[in-house]
Amino acid sequence: MGVPIKKTASPLLKDMKPYTKSGEPVKMLTDEGLTRKKIDRLKSWVTFYRRNPSFFIEHYMGVNLYFYQRFWINLMATSTEFAAIASRASAKSWLIGVYAIARCILYPGTTVALASSTKAQAGLIISEKCQALHDAHPNIARETLAIVTNQNKWAMTFHNGSKINVVVSGEGGRGHRSNVTVLEERRLIENVIIDSIIRPFLVSRQAPFMNLPEWADNPEVREEAQEIIITSSYYKSYEWYPEIKKFIKQMASGNPDTKVIFFDYLISLHHGIKTKKQMQREKQNLDPITFLMEYGNIPYGSSLLSMFKLGLFQRTVKRGWKPMRNEDIMAGRKNPYNIPKLQDELRLVSVDVAMRAGSTNDNTIITCARLLPTKKGWSTEITYIESYNGVNTLTQALRIKQIYEEFQSDGLILDIANAGISVFDALSAVTKDEVRGKEYPAYTVMPSPYLDDKLYLELKDRTLGQDATACIFPIFANASLNSQISVAFKDRLKRKLVSFLVDDNTEEEFLIKSGNQDILDQEDTGVRAYLLQAHLQTTLLINECIALEMAIVSGLIKLEEPEGARKDRYTACSYLNYYVSLLDTELLKEEDTGDDTAEFLGVSFFG
Repeated sequence: MGVPIKKTASPLLKDMKPYTKSGEPVKMLTDEGLTRKKIDRLKSWVTFYRRNPSFFIEHYMGVNLYFYQRFWINLMATSTEFAAIASRASAKSWLIGVYAIARCILYPGTTVALASSTKAQAGLIISEKCQALHDAHPNIARETLAIVTNQNKWAMTFHNGSKINVVVSGEGGRGHRSNVTVLEERRLIENVIIDSIIRPFLVSRQAPFMNLPEWADNPEVREEAQEIIITSSYYKSYEWYPEIKKFIKQMASGNPDTKVIFFDYLISLHHGIKTKKQMQREKQNLDPITFLMEYGNIPYGSSLLSMFKLGLFQRTVKRGWKPMRNEDIMAGRKNPYNIPKLQDELRLVSVDVAMRAGSTNDNTIITCARLLPTKKGWSTEITYIESYNGVNTLTQALRIKQIYEEFQSDGLILDIANAGISVFDALSAVTKDEVRGKEYPAYTVMPSPYLDDKLYLELKDRTLGQDATACIFPIFANASLNSQISVAFKDRLKRKLVSFLVDDNTEEEFLIKSGNQDILDQEDTGVRAYLLQAHLQTTLLINECIALEMAIVSGLIKLEEPEGARKDRYTACSYLNYYVSLLDTELLKEEDTGDDTAEFLGVSFFG
């Protein structure tokens, strides 16, 4: 005897069993039942994906992740305060783009704000990372309403009302609101901007159901706003470092809302993002401190033996001088980056000479400075730095004269030790500039009470040209003079008489805000390097200075660089500063006597 079959109100579909295992008749799904089942299933999947967004990114968005990236994303999703301190090439910005898109899809009506020290830098997350993800993955494209990428606005909007915006890290950013705020390269954003402008952006997402009476007063359904910090490591003396230490302490104390993650360059090697040979080249091209911070992910603080601390270096100069490019000269254009010389202004060029390519300390460095008189001494702006490696004496002499004449310099401080004397010989003859169609006069040593008579006469006799311009202040350093030079440099830094170019990110943002067409020109790939290279050279100069360790030898200060490091930029800048310290002595002496007719004979080229 079989199981009796009960009659049903609806005909059975073909091949459908007429009863369940328990003997109950099968019921057809109505529209209402089908909808409810779909809703319940959707709720389950959304809950699962919100708790495990790395699976959502792989399953729905179709983006493959490495294990460390899954771990990273899931940590972000379960934090209200999250910080990732990671090396270059660890995919920080790409992961932020991936997570921001996932967040916007999973939480309708979400606003993600991307903030960086420069608006353009944060904009790259949308224009490069998000755009590429949109183009490569159909489900992301299906969710996306529009992507806007131009110099004034970067934004990605979604059909469900979510959006990713780039906001200004400054006064222009006031008034924005966000449910998730990302501080990209937080190390470069000042605390005052973060605390007074960016952090007030954060508000809770208001999902529509929260307005229903049964949920309106329920605090358990309120979502916490989220702040995400991504940055590479940097100097300990900057404002980012104490904040990251605070986050670590909160996490160590068991705070479930704060999480921090760290990665060095080994993660990119392990996953093939960078090869070992690429990393070796990067290490050769960067100074040790920059490599330590950018790839080793180790914050840098000056050694107890350091002669110069980071806080001594005032980086306040935005309007740096730049020489003309040959292509602009040949086109007959004027130099838009020339700075008119003031009536009481002095200008100096300092050169540390090198000849052989590839040697550790064999970079020829040209440093330009503007000097203005004050009651404390000559206020000195290091307004341009240029570096090149392994160039012959005639080419070096030509480049030195190009910059000296274009800068309208009053004096040339020249290292004449070793290869420097050969460059002096080349400078002492008339130099032809075939590209610019000019002839530069011969240069020779200046008369100065600060020069040894024997050295002065020797250099005068070596001069090849007739009626040579007496503008060179030679430095032939020994242990005693090197000690004096280092002390004079630190003294003038402490008295805030020396200022330096701002970093390249700050300069780029300054140029963009001022409407500079060169920086906005995407076709000329070399112009960005031209505009920012002196700012990068300034960073290298400061790194060299703070890496130098002081030793006392026979009662004199000796500065020693770490293994593999350079100090050629320090040499050029400190030699220039030493000469300015001699000018300070005479300027302050003049201030004391009130003698307006006093001349700085042989030192500052008056008379």
